[in-house]
Amino acid sequence: MKIKKCPCCNGKNLNVLYTNMYDKDYSKEGNFSIIKCFDCKLEMTYPLLSEEKLKKYYPENYYSFYDYNKLAMIYHKISAYYYSRKNPIINFFLYPFSPLFYTYYLDEGKNILEIGCGNGMKLKIYKKYGMKTFGLEPYLPKIEEKEQKLGIIKSTIKNAPYNEEMFDYIILKEVLEHIPNQEEVLEKSYKWLKKGGKLILTVPNTDGLWKKVFKKNWYGYDIPRHSFLHNPKNISCFLEKSGFKIDKIRIYEMPYMLDGSLKYYMADKRGKNENSLIFSNLMKVVIAPISLILSIFKLGSMMEVHCSK
Repeated sequence: MKIKKCPCCNGKNLNVLYTNMYDKDYSKEGNFSIIKCFDCKLEMTYPLLSEEKLKKYYPENYYSFYDYNKLAMIYHKISAYYYSRKNPIINFFLYPFSPLFYTYYLDEGKNILEIGCGNGMKLKIYKKYGMKTFGLEPYLPKIEEKEQKLGIIKSTIKNAPYNEEMFDYIILKEVLEHIPNQEEVLEKSYKWLKKGGKLILTVPNTDGLWKKVFKKNWYGYDIPRHSFLHNPKNISCFLEKSGFKIDKIRIYEMPYMLDGSLKYYMADKRGKNENSLIFSNLMKVVIAPISLILSIFKLGSMMEVHCSK
């Protein structure tokens, strides 16, 4: 796909930011550049691959297809428990760490769809809290029984069999940046949501500190799987063009953004990651206090955007 104009602001002030970018996670062949719109600051991978061509960059050992990572599962269980408000005393002690937590809307009996759900780890938590779960994952190698029980299907956005105004909540956690046709997924999400329904999405934040520090080795790029990279201004533009009302944008940090950027830096300098400590669960625990500080000061590499229909 050629990029003739910015898909966000329609501007033509596009320039190459970085060249000779490549897949530093799975070493799949391909040479890419990052193009930036200097009007709205949207960043794009070039050449922009279609969903069909992107398939090979999601191998069977892609991380979100694994069995649930134990540390990630603990993190999401704690986040969900915090937002369940079950125990005020426990919440009091968890509150100082809450800037790091992923926001859970736990609404028993309501329908929730996760687009790009991977192995369904978060859907398992929503189901535990009594929600009716559905999941959409186009790149999952195959659907096992555990995925079927969570309502997960292997389908593209275009071919998904959902009805209009079917869902109370739709979530896209670190998914929108993977999708070449962002307008399509947002338009579909708007149609599938009930009136007053909530769309919650998280995407990398190009205004974050680690982007400025690591530059082309920032983990948020994840070439070529990340087609688009946003900041608060241009993500709002995309959502509002699709009819959504922005409720809030929360800037926060996750340990894997520094961890992954260090891994990319080492891969760039040495040709491969030779340190098994980098990108380990232990490293993420060590980095967590730094991530908390960046979250408090809104310097994080992530945005959590809450909007409504």
